[in-house]
Amino acid sequence: MTASSPGPEAPPNPVPPAETASRGDAPLRGIGFMLLAVALFSVMDTLAKALTTTFPVVQILLFRALAALLVLLPLAWRWGGTALFRQVRGAEMKLVLAGLLGAGALSSFLMAWRELPLVEVGAILFAAPLIVTALSVPLLREPVGIHRWSAVLIGFVGVLIVLRPGGAVFVPAALWAVLGALFYALWMISLRSAGKAVPPHLVAVTNALIMLALALPVVAWVWVPPTVGQGAALVSLGIVGGLAQFCLVRAFSLAPAALVAPFDYSYIIYGTVLGYVVFGDFPAASTWIGVVLLTGSGLYTIHRERVRARRPPATRPIMGK
Repeated sequence: MTASSPGPEAPPNPVPPAETASRGDAPLRGIGFMLLAVALFSVMDTLAKALTTTFPVVQILLFRALAALLVLLPLAWRWGGTALFRQVRGAEMKLVLAGLLGAGALSSFLMAWRELPLVEVGAILFAAPLIVTALSVPLLREPVGIHRWSAVLIGFVGVLIVLRPGGAVFVPAALWAVLGALFYALWMISLRSAGKAVPPHLVAVTNALIMLALALPVVAWVWVPPTVGQGAALVSLGIVGGLAQFCLVRAFSLAPAALVAPFDYSYIIYGTVLGYVVFGDFPAASTWIGVVLLTGSGLYTIHRERVRARRPPATRPIMGK
């Protein structure tokens, strides 16, 4: 699909693609980038969880930032050239805020992964779309209709089923996951704002640079020499994370935050598979019930976006889908 509008010879009342949503958004492309970002983040998280028992958080952050820049800087230079960082003017505070929130989210999750399975941390993370949906109205002035609210709430019910009474929510380490979810929700809001002000590749680069600036002054005091295999894993973590971050920023530059944020729920599928294959964490039966609800809520959101995209602009609801 393309984001271009039909030409002058198009038939009357053509059916516009979903990408022709208001304000130049491209909702379905944004959803696609979000799904790819979540898949890549799940791989990064698996590597991070495996490394947290050996390396301090700040050292993982350092490799995450350095290796990500190996991917992001060439992409950014290709699109921005010598004028790349001149585009920052006027958006400095938005970029700094996004970088700080992103570093805070990753640091919190690294602490949580030391004790909790990927699926349980991922389930706690799914409070973030609820926060984004609530905050996108006052902070981003984006419309959120009853169908989006319903899909997100159904997904949250799936999260509660995955957690189960007496589950990870009551483990002290889960407080790090809760803090990470809050940071992550605010990060998604900041990415939406920054992604509208500057090109998405510039947002991703500055996020990595800020994370690097935070880690460098501290890492020398806690450095643990890695083996060749561990070094390869640390570098791979950063490269995959850099690609994931670019896709995430791209998603929030193409579509409203309240639309793409619920697709974080696809993480439960990736986390379940990787957690079982890598760490031997076999999900309970309730996890599969939650997965059905989470996946269903995401598919319903796609359906509602397609329905809304096919309506003539004059008939679309004022307050969302």
